[in-house]
Parts: sequence; C-alpha cells; structure tokens
Amino acid sequence: VNHAALTALVDRWRPETHSFHLPCGEMTMTLEDMAMISSLPINGQAVTGRVSVVNWRERTGNLIGVQPDGPQEGKADTARVRHSWLKLVR
Repeated sequence: VNHAALTALVDRWRPETHSFHLPCGEMTMTLEDMAMISSLPINGQAVTGRVSVVNWRERTGNLIGVQPDGPQEGKADTARVRHSWLKLVR
C-alpha cells in the first residue's frame, strides 16, 4: 500500500459529488473500476431481488455465499452492505 498516494486521494475526495478533484480534472469510480478492485464479475445475471429489512443478511448469504456480520453490540443496525466484509475465496 502506498500510504502517500492513499492520503493524497483521500484529501481530494469530495463527498458532495462522489468524485476525486484532481489537477487534471474530476475523476469518479466506475463499475469496471469496482470489478477490477473486487474481482467480482459484472456480466451475467444481477444479484438482486426483493429484500426486506428483516432478512437482508440471510438473503445476501443465499445469493453470493457470504453473509455479512450482524450489528455490533450497542450500535444501530443499518440496512446497507459495506464492501469491507466481502472476502473472495478463489
């Protein structure tokens, strides 16, 4: 990990536009960028469906074989999946 490059990118991130503001212009993440970073395929059937707040972790586990951890003690349970919990098995 290049800590200097990572720090420079963090300093240039603008949450209002969800993009990096660089001297050469504005840059944002694309679907292809995420596919390269996560090694997840972007072709084929979409992993989607009706998900209720009650069972979204279980549904995620059924669809992609990995289930996110439950909420931490004393913290609110949010209905969103963080990319950090997803670890790929090759």
